[in-house]
Amino acid sequence: MSSNHVLNHPKLKNMSSIADLCQGLVETEKSIIYPLVDRLIQLILTLRVLTITTKQILYLVILILAPLINNSNSVPAS
Repeated sequence: MSSNHVLNHPKLKNMSSIADLCQGLVETEKSIIYPLVDRLIQLILTLRVLTITTKQILYLVILILAPLINNSNSVPAS
């Protein structure tokens, strides 16, 4: 194993999160050597944010539409 390996790099040994690892890869320029790893981490972080945002938007849509749907069902047809 070479001394340039990611696992041996002192700045990358004690990373506590995926975001820290991604930032550390960029700071140590390992993202250039391992572009697929860097891209995968970015996709994981993006997917996590998109999933949370999508859930929040759907929840808000339900909160807004539920009263409208309930009101339209309670109005008798003419």
